[in-house]
Amino acid sequence: MIRARSLMRSATSGNQVTRLELFFDLVFVFALSQLSHHLMEHPSWLGAGETLVLLVGVYKVWVYTTWAATLLDTSRLEVQWMLLTVMLVSLFMNASTGSAFGAFGWLFAASYLLVQLGRGAWMLTVGLDPATHNHFVRTLIWGCMSGPFWVAGVFFDPEPRLMFWGVAAAIDLAGHMLAHRLPGRKTEGRQLPLPGERIFERFALFYLIALGETIISTGLAIAGNLEDPLILLTGTVSLAGSVAIWWCYFHGLERETLEKLASEADQFRPGILAGNSLLVLLAGLILVAVGDQLVISEPAAHPGFSTILFLYGGPALFLAARGVFIRRVLDHRRPPDFAGIGALAVLASLSALLPAFVAAMGAVLPLIGVAVTDAANRRRRTKQGV
Repeated sequence: MIRARSLMRSATSGNQVTRLELFFDLVFVFALSQLSHHLMEHPSWLGAGETLVLLVGVYKVWVYTTWAATLLDTSRLEVQWMLLTVMLVSLFMNASTGSAFGAFGWLFAASYLLVQLGRGAWMLTVGLDPATHNHFVRTLIWGCMSGPFWVAGVFFDPEPRLMFWGVAAAIDLAGHMLAHRLPGRKTEGRQLPLPGERIFERFALFYLIALGETIISTGLAIAGNLEDPLILLTGTVSLAGSVAIWWCYFHGLERETLEKLASEADQFRPGILAGNSLLVLLAGLILVAVGDQLVISEPAAHPGFSTILFLYGGPALFLAARGVFIRRVLDHRRPPDFAGIGALAVLASLSALLPAFVAAMGAVLPLIGVAVTDAANRRRRTKQGV
């Protein structure tokens, strides 16, 4: 039964992102730091698989709660308590990521399911409009489909646990990518009152905070290796990479996206694509953070395969997600991102012959090239009145 008194955001509620929402984000930036440490301690394919599964779980809690807060009036006390409750449970979930494939897998899975299913059920009581209510019913059904695999994984050792949790994460991702479609029932984006500009702003602000966390990780790595004369150079290269990522994401692209969304009647599909892109972007940031820390710890050594993969894989994921988003939402047919990925592949193949700090420079150069090309293309379109 839908509540008569709706908590949904009204025209008078305002679209400004609240301080409580940004406060809520901090728990999940902490989770990204934990995931970086986990991958740093387990630089293998198994460790990468574990990190990916945990990232999907952490991200799904954040993005669904953020979506709920975007739909609801965050000035209402009930909505604020929902955010604080999710924040508390998520703190324990995120704190357990380092030992989720050890003794505290039960804590991660229990916290994840408590938030996802509990918040999903609560959303059905807040007076949603019929189309949105129907969508959240399907969201809850998809959550119940993955739940048994999250629970089953708790009772197994790390490798079988990864298999069960991998299936659960795949179900959750598929549900998100398919807009939680069920046989005979799908989401009509035009019917959902999703403020696309606000949800994109939430994604951008969270990504900015997450990018700041990579700078903190780099700074801590520098602080622990100040005796090495190459630290000044490697630290500068790491910061240049973060600045290039910031430029590519926020300088111009953000404004173009907001202008595009303002003219779109159906803002749900771009919102789903932006959410999928953000997951890939966050995975890229984790790889960048780990790669930078490995280079700073041994800047003069020849990088191993895992270090090269981290150094070049992070920027490649960033450019891939950004390029797909630009093509599908902004309809730019030839974004420079794909050329940047090709340059990364070429430079990565040469990096094993070079010192680690030189390899790090190679990973940053294509990002700078994309940023410069972006700026030139934007000036050209401005002159042409496009």
